Amino acid sequence: MASFTGADIFLFVIGFFLPPLVIGLKQGCGADFLICIGLTLLGHIPGIIYSWYVIYQNRDDPNAGTRNRGRTYIAVPQQTYQAAPAYQTAPRPVN
Repeated sequence: MASFTGADIFLFVIGFFLPPLVIGLKQGCGADFLICIGLTLLGHIPGIIYSWYVIYQNRDDPNAGTRNRGRTYIAVPQQTYQAAPAYQTAPRPVN
C-alpha cells in the first residue's frame, strides 16, 4: 500500500485540472514537462494519467518528519573570536 503526504495528494487534485503545472512543480522544466504538455495537447486524459504516474513514481516519504522521533537537529556554525589587543589607547581629540 502506497502512502502519500498531504503535498502529494494536493498535487493529485491539481493534476486533474492542470497536468503540466504539476510536472513543473514536482520535476521542473525537463523532458517530463515536455512529454506532459504533448500528452495534454493530444487529450486531457493522457496528460492526467501521466502527471499522476510521475507523482506516484516521485512521491515524498511520509515518515521523513518522524525519523528522529520528534527531535530536530540543526548544524550550528562554529564562531571564531579575535583576541582583544593587550592595551587600548584613548581616542585622539579632534582639533
